[in-house]
Amino acid sequence: MKNTPPGVPHDPVYPGEPGIETYARPPFIAEHETTRWLFALNRMGIRPGLSRVRGLLQDLGHPEQGMKTLVVAGTNGKGSTTRILARLLQDCGLKVACYTSPHLLHVYERLYINDVSVDPDAFHAMVERMKPLVERHEASWFETLTAASVALANDAGVDILCCEAGLGGRLDASNALPAEAVFLTGVSLDHQHILGDTLEAIAAEKLGLLKPGVPLYTSVVGELKSQAFAAAVAADAPVYFLDELSRCADDNETWTLTTRKKVYQGLPSLSSEPMQRNASLALLALEDLAARGVTPMPPDPAASLASLFLPGRFQTVLTNPDWIVDTAHNAEALAGVVTTFLERPCSGRRYVLFGGMADKDPGDVVGSLLLDVDSVVCAPIALPRSRNPGDLESLMDRWGLAGENGAVVHRDLNDALTDLADRTAPEDKVLVTGSCFMVADVLWRLGVRDMEETRTVRLAADVLNRREWERS
Repeated sequence: MKNTPPGVPHDPVYPGEPGIETYARPPFIAEHETTRWLFALNRMGIRPGLSRVRGLLQDLGHPEQGMKTLVVAGTNGKGSTTRILARLLQDCGLKVACYTSPHLLHVYERLYINDVSVDPDAFHAMVERMKPLVERHEASWFETLTAASVALANDAGVDILCCEAGLGGRLDASNALPAEAVFLTGVSLDHQHILGDTLEAIAAEKLGLLKPGVPLYTSVVGELKSQAFAAAVAADAPVYFLDELSRCADDNETWTLTTRKKVYQGLPSLSSEPMQRNASLALLALEDLAARGVTPMPPDPAASLASLFLPGRFQTVLTNPDWIVDTAHNAEALAGVVTTFLERPCSGRRYVLFGGMADKDPGDVVGSLLLDVDSVVCAPIALPRSRNPGDLESLMDRWGLAGENGAVVHRDLNDALTDLADRTAPEDKVLVTGSCFMVADVLWRLGVRDMEETRTVRLAADVLNRREWERS
């Protein structure tokens, strides 16, 4: 974390997680009394440190010691890698918990057990049980949620927990867990106000997860490899670099991963090259962990990858026209998702529906890429920290997308949805991106009330003709 200036308390406090509101419009609302209490903890902000979460885990009887844990850090790709690991291990016959953040529609979506989100009643009961412990330790919202999820996973008798790190790693709540392995998917600029202003500073925070004897599996490239290697040596941790130990090749509709031990053929096409890299990292790691006796090796990786459920990760939720949602919110991720969108075959027109948080700089590369789509439509998200219409107009001007034939900026997201519903044809494609909160807001207004509903792609006409958002 950034060095604390003289005279400032040693436990800095940063603004809480956007989208965690006690009173707001759905889906940014605490829909249950217990959840309202939990969400209210967000008012205390983000306070990096491990003492509070360790205190919670101790008072809960150390549930983290009842199962193996894999911890996944990284600026982008850590959530999908966590889900990929969980799917692969579940198909080994294990009972697997998957803890990721943030959620889209409901907070209990952050914990899945064998690909099913935790029961809301069980989640609420755990939070109620923890209330006096949280007050005793003055724990934050995320620390409470992490400890509750670990306890729920242990109570369910899971064999292994796949855990996505929150911010950074060194002082993140996930670092209180006794990891069997640590993953670092990659490093780019994000959350600089907390993690530091350079890639090296951000990488150092994430590499703070390293522990003696615990292997690190990473996709970092370039100069960050030297930093990761030095950190691993200092921590007495083995380190494995994806680009040194594997090669990928596309085979028309499938792809092949070659490691030093095995060739994985017929792997299903995933949404993008970064997603393919995340799957490669997961398979490379499980291959080594199986040799160490930590986990088994999935019997049919191709089948496992074909059955992945990755909500909000270049996910097609409607078809004819296709509506694709992606939670990308920083410069690297946004450039990647728009590139993927442009590379996909499209016999009609390409539309991008964009919105984001005011404190996130999406960079300029994505702006140059958006010049190649047919139409950009912008709208604010129903959150105080969202870019407002004026902010969006300024951003479009910066990207060269303003003017008579440029981007359309709507005052309200409902207006943007009406605009797209009226303009799009079955052969078109729509990409919704800019923030996980943009995805959540759009899905809710389209009538989605549970992410499980999105496992089935619906006909766009059946959804758009209902104009659900006009009644929300």
